[in-house]
Amino acid sequence: MRFKKRAAPALLAVASLTLAAFAQNAMAAGAYSSSAVMPTIYSKNHWYTVAPPVVGSPPSTATITTVYYSYGYRFPRPTGFQVLLCDNNGTNCTDVTSRGSGSVRFKGKGVKANTPVRFHARVGGNGTMSPLMGDGTANVSVMYDD
Repeated sequence: MRFKKRAAPALLAVASLTLAAFAQNAMAAGAYSSSAVMPTIYSKNHWYTVAPPVVGSPPSTATITTVYYSYGYRFPRPTGFQVLLCDNNGTNCTDVTSRGSGSVRFKGKGVKANTPVRFHARVGGNGTMSPLMGDGTANVSVMYDD
């Protein structure tokens, strides 16, 4: 019986420390949502870029874990149409051409949460084209950890 009386306070202490650690990690995470108008593509082989602004003040030490996104372009889309979702420097890019909405994982890539993510859109190929209008806004929800 003595063991149980001594073990209970120790277990409560361990449980309290564990909950405190989870609470600290939960407070270190954050998110923001933002939007911008997708650019009209006027000519082939030129990247058109839009960066939904950072909202709020993510800590300078925070890094992006996941970006949930949506964007739109009118149909029909010409052959060679391409859309990338990238970090601010364009070094971590994911081709999102075939999915007008979804998520991109940035966890472990060291992308700072206080810098915007960017959509890059273009139509590759030769010849002329009619302008391809962006259909509404580019929306992002950026999740980050500190």
